[in-house]
Amino acid sequence: MSRKIFIDCGTHLGMGFSKCASMFNIDHNWEIFGFEANPYVYEGYIKNIQSEKYPILLDKNISLENKAVWISDEGIKFSLRGITKHHIDNYSNDGWSSDLATMVGKYNGVPKKEALKIPWDGGSCATVLKEQIKDTEERNKLYKWHEDIEVESIDLSKWIINNFKPDDLIVLKMDIEGAEYKVLPKMFEDGSVNYINVALIEWHDWIMPDYVNQTRDLAQRLQNANVQLGGWG
Repeated sequence: MSRKIFIDCGTHLGMGFSKCASMFNIDHNWEIFGFEANPYVYEGYIKNIQSEKYPILLDKNISLENKAVWISDEGIKFSLRGITKHHIDNYSNDGWSSDLATMVGKYNGVPKKEALKIPWDGGSCATVLKEQIKDTEERNKLYKWHEDIEVESIDLSKWIINNFKPDDLIVLKMDIEGAEYKVLPKMFEDGSVNYINVALIEWHDWIMPDYVNQTRDLAQRLQNANVQLGGWG
């Protein structure tokens, strides 16, 4: 019997999965594997699940790892980014965004001043990709860079081949701040792309304009490989 698999690359605090779970009617019969490189965000997602505040996260087989989705298992340098006072003062949205993206919800009990010290938002990314980011003036007001750290990484394509079968139903959600331009080409090279049924990708050429053509090429190659392509945001 084939398995139902949801692979969440760049989990952040659970917002993406919450939307995808509704889209695909993901229940306890699914296996959910999540990878998040930012240790602060990873810990926040764990708290969100344990809090039982979000019904969509209840009764799910969620397995999380504090690792960057990458092209090797050797670990990478990772640049952390957080929000600014301008962000807190001017940005508000629905329950997920206000409670999770800023993490000043009641159960977290994080004062705004403390929120500014924690790099849990704003596009933390592999340091090797940081120079490719061309932010607008407004985004520079909303987010600020913190320190660079060393994080563990996972060779996603190798991990897929070693853990699943081509006839499994696999939905891949990917929001990895530009690392898709490294990870997806390797998936084509080793054939792991053929394991994927649906790919929900947030492309980052909007802040990494050098990759505009590569987005177009990768999207076409995914479609040619019979992968159902979409977004989740």
